[in-house]
Amino acid sequence: MDLADTGMYQWIKGLGNNCVLQPLWDCLRLNYTDWLRSPLFPVILTVSSYFVLCLPFLICDIMGEKWMWVQQFKIQPSRRPTASTLLHCAGVTLHNNVLLVLPASVAQWAWRPPVDLPECAPSLLEVIAGVIGNLLLFDFQYFIWHLLHHRIHWLYVTFHAIHHKYSAPFALATQCLSGWELVTLGFWTTLNPVILRCHLLTTWIFMVLHVYVSVEDHCGYDFPWSTSRLIPFGIYGGPSKHDVHHQKPNTNFAPHFSHWDKIFGTHAEFSFSSAMK
Repeated sequence: MDLADTGMYQWIKGLGNNCVLQPLWDCLRLNYTDWLRSPLFPVILTVSSYFVLCLPFLICDIMGEKWMWVQQFKIQPSRRPTASTLLHCAGVTLHNNVLLVLPASVAQWAWRPPVDLPECAPSLLEVIAGVIGNLLLFDFQYFIWHLLHHRIHWLYVTFHAIHHKYSAPFALATQCLSGWELVTLGFWTTLNPVILRCHLLTTWIFMVLHVYVSVEDHCGYDFPWSTSRLIPFGIYGGPSKHDVHHQKPNTNFAPHFSHWDKIFGTHAEFSFSSAMK
C-alpha cells in the first residue's frame, strides 16, 4: 500500500497546508482590518473572552445544590463563593483592566504603529506548534515568577496575597490579582508570540486558549472533560492540582503543566480528604 494513499498521511499533510485556515483568515483580514490592527484588539479579545468563559462556571456556582449533577464534580463541595466574593473579584478585574491594562494599550499608539496583516494564513501545524510553544514558555516564566513571590515575603504581601484571599478557588478569582501581576502576565502573553515569531492568528488563538485554561484551573470543578483529564500521563496540572496550591501555597507553582514542580520538588497531588475539611 502506498503511504501517500493512507488517511494518516493525508491528515498529516493537511496539518501543514495553509489552505485550511486561509478562508477564515481572508474573512477576518478583509472585513475587520481596522479592528484587528488596533492595539486595543488583544485587550478586547482577552477581557471579553475572560468573562464569557467564566460565565458557565459562574452559573454552576450560582445554581449550587439545585444542580447536584454538577456539584458532584465540585473539588471542595463544602465551600462555595458568596455573592460578595463574586462581586469583589469582578470589581478587582474590571479595576485593573480599566485603570492599568487599557491605558497601557492606548499608550502603544504613541510608539507602535498598527500591525500589518499578512496575506497568508498559518497552517494548522504552525498554529498547534505555536500554541504549545507559547504555553510551555509561559509555564516556565510563571513558575519562576510565582515561586519567587511565595519565597520572598515582601513580594507575597505586597503583590500576591490578594490572589490567595480564597483557599477554594472559583472562576472569577482567576484575575483577582494585584495590578502588578496582571500587567506582568499580560506582558508575557503579548511578548512570547513575538519571541516565537507566531502568526497573528496563532497569537490570538493562543491568547483565548490561555484565558480558558487559566479560568479552568481556578474554576473549582474537575469535570470529566477537564483539560488535565484529556491530556495523558499526568503532564498537565488542571483544576485539582491548582486547587491544592490554594490549599497548600508552597506547592504546585506552575500554572499549567506539572514537570517544573516535579523537577523542583514542589509537586503535590490532590487529596480528596483535604478538600472535604
